[in-house]
Amino acid sequence: MDIESETVTGTILVVDDDEGVRKLLTRWVAAMGYTVKVAPDAETALSVMRGIQIDVALCDIRMPGHDGIWLVEQMRRDHPSVAVVLATGLLEMDPMVSLRPGVVGYIVKPFNREDLDQVIKRGMADRSRLKAEQASGPRLLSAGVLDGIVLSGD
Repeated sequence: MDIESETVTGTILVVDDDEGVRKLLTRWVAAMGYTVKVAPDAETALSVMRGIQIDVALCDIRMPGHDGIWLVEQMRRDHPSVAVVLATGLLEMDPMVSLRPGVVGYIVKPFNREDLDQVIKRGMADRSRLKAEQASGPRLLSAGVLDGIVLSGD
């Protein structure tokens, strides 16, 4: 199948306090074929998420009020299958931030459309995995060997 003929579906939430960045990202993401929702801050983002299914949230880290890290924590609790991409002006991301559950990657500002496209595609793939894991329920350990530890019914 041609890449141009692929049908893209999904809803992307853009969370950034900078109106210019929100407008630019909205145009780019919509041009990629996704439905776009926007929020200027973390609280508004959570309100938007209560009313619609979001597949990938593209969140600025530094925002007035609650920052992107706070927002990630709230999404893990209330919307665990949403894949999160963090946007930052920092050249390197602290692993304690980038390795949080649900965070599938980060993108450094200023970024281009190709980088944005790749990170959203990665987020969409991760969203599918997260939904499948939720549908299958929690994994239970059975008798066997785990990292050299023998588990048994005794």
